[in-house]
Amino acid sequence: MNNARSLSVLMLSSLIFATGCNDKNGDILSDGGKDEIENNVPENTAKPNILLIVTDQQSYNTISAYANQGFYAKNYFSTPNLDRLVNDGISFINTYCSNPVSVPSRFSLFTGKYGGAYKIRENNSSEADEAEVRSLLSTNAMGTVFSKGGYETVYGGKVHLPFSGKSGGSKFAAPEGYGFEKYLTDDERDVLADVVSDFIRNRKSNEKPLLLVASFLNPHDICLVSSSMTDHTKLEEESKEEVRRQVEELYAELENNPGVEDNIPLPENIEGHTYDEFKNKNNLFYQATKKTKDYTDDDWRKYRWCYQKLVSIVDNYIGKLLDAVDENEDFKKNTIIVFTSDHGEMQGAHKMTTKSLPFEECQRVPFIFSGCGIEHRFDNLPVCNGVDLIPTLCGLAGIEAPECDGVSLAERIKKPEYSIEREMIYIESEQFVTVVDDNYKYTWYDAVKNPGAYTETETLTDLNENPGELMDIKKVDKVLMQHYKEWIINNHNK
Repeated sequence: MNNARSLSVLMLSSLIFATGCNDKNGDILSDGGKDEIENNVPENTAKPNILLIVTDQQSYNTISAYANQGFYAKNYFSTPNLDRLVNDGISFINTYCSNPVSVPSRFSLFTGKYGGAYKIRENNSSEADEAEVRSLLSTNAMGTVFSKGGYETVYGGKVHLPFSGKSGGSKFAAPEGYGFEKYLTDDERDVLADVVSDFIRNRKSNEKPLLLVASFLNPHDICLVSSSMTDHTKLEEESKEEVRRQVEELYAELENNPGVEDNIPLPENIEGHTYDEFKNKNNLFYQATKKTKDYTDDDWRKYRWCYQKLVSIVDNYIGKLLDAVDENEDFKKNTIIVFTSDHGEMQGAHKMTTKSLPFEECQRVPFIFSGCGIEHRFDNLPVCNGVDLIPTLCGLAGIEAPECDGVSLAERIKKPEYSIEREMIYIESEQFVTVVDDNYKYTWYDAVKNPGAYTETETLTDLNENPGELMDIKKVDKVLMQHYKEWIINNHNK
């Protein structure tokens, strides 16, 4: 197909969706309306506002409205505000992050590219070349893309992006390097919720279309719980007062309400691994189980209770934003709300906590689109929020997307029957890469500095037969293992 014609069709398809936001009933235009628009584009072609809400370390199974989705992990959360988004939109319930740790995952979310090609596979990212990254940001940074598309671009909250400022190597500077024109606040908690809510309430309908990002820290405070659960003196080692204070409040509530954690279920796959299995201290799983080796069942319940409390806290913040949207009717009728997280949390599965591990609990995340007449449904299509977000937002906004590693889900959001062909989902991490298809999950520990120190160099799991990832079947089909490894080498230069 001619390139100009391809772009024309893409933009028209996106325009159909964008103008649908302003339909009287808030409905997406049907196929029957498409021909009418092709022949007579209406004068009101306002692009939709986009409110992107991002949390940190929130797993795919942490939303109470997902309780009946048949997830392997039991749902023990209460999220009335995220439930509002679920019930008014589409949830991609088989979403993987691009990397189960913050910086590289966020890099993907805000560029549409995997970090590995830019030496960004872990938080430090010390080997990343600033000139190379900034060259990519000039074309792919989310704020830059939307500014060029006629949007006002506003950001609030946690940044944690490589080379986030206009210059220098800071990951916490105002995200001007990613094209955001205004940085509302560097608070990542309640102040962020209040500032963004006020900004939404005061938004006028005659202003430019808006891309607004609200990036919350929690439930990331679970990291301090992980290191201090059995030794509260370790709280003193936390340099950030607000993190320490939050965890102290959780511990105080546990102490003042004996047994409050009793109804929290243990993970079905908690016995997946034990500390004694891993004799070499350099082993990835040894390190992951070292700090929890003395946890009792009650400790695990308390840990999971703390995690669900942190999820509840950030859900309350999100509720403030949704209330503000509801109060500004003009803003609401032309706004798409997107919710996701940078990565998940182990929650005690395999007797492990936190992140950077090749398991579903920390590789899968929520991914919700709501508003502008998006119909309520659950979609089991395997997607990657990191590399799919920008092309999808561009498709919904009616602006040209940069070259990304992912695909646009915009047509799928509008039409559940719309087919998206994708051979595999690819996930990176500091010490391994993972691919997932309809049946299997293959992990190759490709970046281990001392391979001889590791029990395994690759693992294979049948997710249909073994959703808890309790069994490694690599000895069953070595040909299949080689197929996945070659796919990684051919497609991601590993």
